Amino acid sequence: MDIIKNIFKDKINVLSFFIAFLGAFMLIPNYFEADIMPLPLANDLLMSLDPSWGIALNYVKLKNLTWGTDVAFTYGPLALFCTRAGWGENKFTFLLFDLFMFLNFFSLFFISLKKSFNKVITALILIAFCLLAPLWLGSSNSLILMAFLIFWIRISLDEPKPIYYFFQIAIITLVFFIKFNTGLIALPLFVAGIIFNLFSKKEKAQYLFLYALLPFVLIIIFSNILNVALVPYFKSGLEMVKGYNDVMFFDGNIKNSAKYSYILLALTTVVFLFNISVFDKSKWFKNGVVLFLIGSSVFVLYKQSFVRADGGHVYDFFIYLPLLLLCNLDFHIYNNKWFLKVITLVILFIPFKFLALEQDKTVEIKGKFPKSNYISGFDKFTTTSGMYLMPNDYKLPNAVLQKIGNNTVDVLPWNILLLLQNNLNYRPRPVLQSYSAYTQYLENMNFKHYNSKNAPEFVIYEVAGIDNRYAFFDESKVNVALIKNYFLIETFDFDGRKVQLLQKKQDFKPIKLEKIKEYAMLLNSPLVPQKDVFYEIGIYNSLSGKITSLFSHAPEIRLEMKTSDGYIKEYRTSKMLLETGIFCNQYISETKSLNSLFDSKIDDLKIKYYIIKPVDESFFNDKIRITEYKITQ
Repeated sequence: MDIIKNIFKDKINVLSFFIAFLGAFMLIPNYFEADIMPLPLANDLLMSLDPSWGIALNYVKLKNLTWGTDVAFTYGPLALFCTRAGWGENKFTFLLFDLFMFLNFFSLFFISLKKSFNKVITALILIAFCLLAPLWLGSSNSLILMAFLIFWIRISLDEPKPIYYFFQIAIITLVFFIKFNTGLIALPLFVAGIIFNLFSKKEKAQYLFLYALLPFVLIIIFSNILNVALVPYFKSGLEMVKGYNDVMFFDGNIKNSAKYSYILLALTTVVFLFNISVFDKSKWFKNGVVLFLIGSSVFVLYKQSFVRADGGHVYDFFIYLPLLLLCNLDFHIYNNKWFLKVITLVILFIPFKFLALEQDKTVEIKGKFPKSNYISGFDKFTTTSGMYLMPNDYKLPNAVLQKIGNNTVDVLPWNILLLLQNNLNYRPRPVLQSYSAYTQYLENMNFKHYNSKNAPEFVIYEVAGIDNRYAFFDESKVNVALIKNYFLIETFDFDGRKVQLLQKKQDFKPIKLEKIKEYAMLLNSPLVPQKDVFYEIGIYNSLSGKITSLFSHAPEIRLEMKTSDGYIKEYRTSKMLLETGIFCNQYISETKSLNSLFDSKIDDLKIKYYIIKPVDESFFNDKIRITEYKITQ
C-alpha cells in the first residue's frame, strides 16, 4: 500500500500510470477467439494453406499426439495464443494469457515512463506502437513476448529483483512452447543477463544459479504436461528454422521496404550507440550485454520480416521496431541532446509513412477500445464455439467419401481443412504439410511414417507447390512410398482441379534405399535420372555463401530439367531440399501426370536430365556430391 501511495504522490507518476494503463488496455484483443470458417470453393488451393496448419495444431492436441515425434512444426502445443483457435481449449487459458500480456504491457509502459529522463520522447514511442499495433496480433504475440523479455532482462541489469526474474522465467517457458524459433533466441538472451549479474555481484550467486535453472526445470515439467518429447521437439524445431531460411525466402519487393528498413536500422544504431557510449562510458561490460540484447532482438525481427519478405512479414518490422526500442531503456531514457530527439522523431515517423502513406495500411484507433466482443466471447465460449466448418460447400464427391469411410486418410500437399470439413479420419504425418518438409531430417520423419504401419489407408493427392518449387520433390521419399505401396483408385474433379484418391496396397512392403555409389560432379553438369534410383545431392556453400545465408537468406539455387519434348523447365530448389533427394525420369507437372507412375501403359513426358544451377555460383563450391540409392522393397 505504501508503494502505491508513493506512486500517486507524484503527479508525473499519476500521469504515467494512466498513460500506461490506457496503452495496455488498447492492446487487449477486441476478440476472444478466432472463428474457424469453412473454405469456399475458389479454384485456388493456396487459400487452404494457412487455415489448414492453424486448425491442424488443435487437431493433433485433441488426438493426444506427441510434439517432436508425431508432429513437427515451428509452433508448439501453446500455439493457441498465436492462432487463437479455441477448438478443444479452455477459456481460462486464454484469459490468463491476456492478463499476463496486459500486465507486461502496463509494466513496460509505466516503468519506462517513470525511469525516463525525457518522458516526452518515451511517451511518443509508446503512443507510436499503440497506434501501429494491429487489432489482430496473431503470430506477432511471440515477437511481443521476446520484446518483453528484453525489457525485463535490461532492468534486471540495474537491479536484479526477484519479480524481474519471475517475468523472464515465465516468458521463456511460454515462448518455448508457443513458437520454437522465438524460444531458441530467448534462452541465450536470458543467460547473458544472468552472467552479467553474476560477475557484477549485484545479487547472490546462489540466487542467480536458481534463476538460471528454473526455466529448464519448468520446461521439463511442462513438456510432460503438454505431451512434448523434448529432444526431438528441439531438433525438429531447429530443422524448421534452418530449412525456412534455406528455401522459404521470398523477394516480395514491397515498395520502398528495403530502403526504409535500412534507414531505420542506421538511425536506431546512431541513437543507441551514442547513448551507451556517452552516458554510460565506464560500464563497458554492461554496454556489451545491452548491445547483445538489442542487437539480437532487432536482428531476429529483421530476419523474420525480410526472409519471407511478403506483405505481412515486412509490415511486422515497421510495426514492432518501436516496441523493441521502448523495451531497451538505453535507446530512449536519455536522449537529452537535441539531435537525438530529432533522429528519434524521424524514426517514429518512418513507420507511419511506410505503412499508412505508401502501403495504405489503416492505423486502427477506435477499434481498440470497445472490449464488449471480448467479454461476450468469454461468456459464450465452449470448446467448439468457434467451429463453423459444417455445413459447407467444400464437400467431396459422395463416391469418394463412401470409399474412404472411417478409414484413416492424409492429404498432400497441404489441404488439411478439406479432410476436417468432410469429417474424415485424418491421420497426420509428422511434418503436416509438404512445403515445410524441407530438410533431410524432416523429410525422413515423414518417410518413416509412410514406410510403416502408421501409413494411412487413403491419401488425397494433388500436385501443387509454392514459390515456383517443383512440387513432386517437396516430399520425394514420401512420393517413393506412395508410388510403391499405394494404388490409384480414381482421379476426380473438385473445385475446378484434378484430385487423386490413393489407397494402400494389401501387400504393403517397406521401402529400402540401398546405397549404390557416391561420386562428385561439377556444378551445371547434367544428371541423367535412371528408373528406380534415388539421388541425394550435396551442394556446398563457399564462405561468402555462408555469410550471406546468415545475414540475409540462403543463396538461391535453381533446378533445371530438360524434358523429352525438347523444352527446358526451371524451378527453385535449395541446398537442404536437394539433400532430401530427387528421383524419377518422368516429368510430373500436374496431378494427372501421376497416372503414368501408377500405370506403366501410360507414356508421359520423360526427363532427359537435371542440372543444379546456383543463381550466383560464387556462393558455392564448384563440385557437388551425388549419392545413388537403389529403390527396393
